[in-house]
Amino acid sequence: MLTKLKKWGRSAIVRNERGSINIGGTLLMGIGMVFLAVGFIMFPIVTDDTDDLLAYAYSANNTITDATFTGFTAVVGITPLLVLLGFLSGAVFAMYLGVKITKGAAGGTQLDLGSIMLMGLSVVFIAVALIILPVALDGISSVIHGGGTGISSSYTGLSPVLLVTPLLILISFLGGAVVSGFFGIKMGTKGA
Repeated sequence: MLTKLKKWGRSAIVRNERGSINIGGTLLMGIGMVFLAVGFIMFPIVTDDTDDLLAYAYSANNTITDATFTGFTAVVGITPLLVLLGFLSGAVFAMYLGVKITKGAAGGTQLDLGSIMLMGLSVVFIAVALIILPVALDGISSVIHGGGTGISSSYTGLSPVLLVTPLLILISFLGGAVVSGFFGIKMGTKGA
């Protein structure tokens, strides 16, 4: 076999090769694997942080807990599942597009650095939410507690807004993670 290759030269090997490799497709499949890995790395962290949020009690008044805030407990309880499903679907979608690009079905699709940064930003949104929520809960609880007197009756409509604010903060960050991850993948595959 070696003597045949020497006899025919390099053209015999190159003649049987077809097509080209699109590095964007390979990179996108790799990003899909990173989504998968990061999802399983972040899952225990997210569950620990959500356990802390579910066990929240304001230090100055233990009657203000996570259940005090409108709808907060239910959304915090489903957050780990949403995060895990988000990372799994991001991984599957990125790998699917990577295979599609590699096979050439996407017709000249290319990745850009901005889209990769958007995908990474989705992870940052989740991390920032888990950092900011305990701080926000303490701040909101201190206003609700009001030094033991509660919220002043002078502030019309403040109590219902404060009670729903932690839920809005959590949903905003989770929504930001979903949107930035989706557009990072979608915009990164122009023409797909």
